[in-house]
Amino acid sequence: MKISDNAISALRQSALFKQLPKEVLQTIAAKTKLRQFFPDETIVWQGDPSDSLYVITNGIVAVQRMGANHQTQTLAYLMPGNTFGEVGILENQPRSATVKAITDVDVRVIRREHFMEVLHRHPVVAIELAKMLGRYLVDANRRMARSAKARMVLILNVFEGQGATSIGVMLANCLAEKTSARTVYTEYPVPQKLIADLGIEKRTKLYKSKHGSDFLISLDDPALPDVVKTTFMLDNIITEYENVVITLNESLDEDADGNLDQDIVMLLDYVKQIILLTPPDKVKDAQLVNVQQMLRKHIRRDEVQIFTLVNSTSEELQHYPADAGTDFYIPFIPDFPSLKVGEHEKLPVPTVLQNIFEMLIDRLERSNNIGIFIPTTIDVDKAIDAKPYVERTLNFLAERFGGATSKQAEGVWNSEQAGLVGETVYVVYTYVTHNDMNRHLDEVIEYVKSLKKELRQEAMAMEINKKLTLI
Repeated sequence: MKISDNAISALRQSALFKQLPKEVLQTIAAKTKLRQFFPDETIVWQGDPSDSLYVITNGIVAVQRMGANHQTQTLAYLMPGNTFGEVGILENQPRSATVKAITDVDVRVIRREHFMEVLHRHPVVAIELAKMLGRYLVDANRRMARSAKARMVLILNVFEGQGATSIGVMLANCLAEKTSARTVYTEYPVPQKLIADLGIEKRTKLYKSKHGSDFLISLDDPALPDVVKTTFMLDNIITEYENVVITLNESLDEDADGNLDQDIVMLLDYVKQIILLTPPDKVKDAQLVNVQQMLRKHIRRDEVQIFTLVNSTSEELQHYPADAGTDFYIPFIPDFPSLKVGEHEKLPVPTVLQNIFEMLIDRLERSNNIGIFIPTTIDVDKAIDAKPYVERTLNFLAERFGGATSKQAEGVWNSEQAGLVGETVYVVYTYVTHNDMNRHLDEVIEYVKSLKKELRQEAMAMEINKKLTLI
């Protein structure tokens, strides 16, 4: 049956059920019910009995909690593939939060007794649930442990000789100047290059700067395991500094189970921004792609931004065109500043780098992103001038979030009328703070709905934190 196939496909989207064979999914799917909700409709109420597990198959929901002062706080936004209700089922406690539909929402509902039966019969689901609950706990502990004011930037030299130390020091100095906040720069696991470039005594643990950022020179006893050194370092700097810039001087490698070293994972728990340095001829290199994929597996995408910074370190490399997939581009600078003894506090910053740093600093608090896809056809195959709609969308997002950018892309979508359709689209995107996301997301969705009607589209696409959804 078609409904059964849809139910199986919906369950397979979820991490809880994706490893089950099709015949088991068919059995579970037969016990689910499809429920649909309109925007602003409440799916479950805080305090209700936890009698069901919900698997989101379409749309966006908001998880909200009523505080002691009767103010509603949005804890998270969930999208297709996400589930909710599992914790209440296990604890047999009332629901700890209200879940409301932000868009049109479809969910598959599994009653508590059926879900408990699945757990008993299929250990793989219980294991995935344990992993999920573990991630919830880690995320909660991390947010509690992380200083509310600490902002950490991690710089990775994906390929040798990309000037990570100079770029890191210049960025740290700009952070100190722009934010008027205490800032520290160091390198991990051993700041050997920093020590050599600055001519600072190795016995010095912390070099205090008079003008720019401070420099953490010693990461405690080198005989200690890396994870212990990382703990000491974070304990020392997270509570003392508001801005932290770290250059990572070791390659990222996963073990056979796909895990990074514990010390690197601990660093990633605190990072808000990651900058990958690469030459222009390596933008599509497998090594860079692999690093990007590894990082995305070990960070929270709604909290951490990853940027690719292309640096043309030689005159020959400047002839490579800037790739559309990169975020920032540094053309060849013949007199690119390098660290020299006694000059690090006033290291000159080229104009192009100054502009890049200002954008990076502005985005440090804008760890969420929204993208709206503007089509270039109506009624499936009639071309239109999309520029007025792009301009309107840029202005709409800029008024609410302080800025927006657009880029051209190629999109493919499945039309109910014409089948598979390919067309040029424009993506208008913006980076936003968590508070602004909570304040304005409803408006954004209503705006996309109005565009859908005006442009006579079967559906409009938008991204929230790199996850695509259809309106």
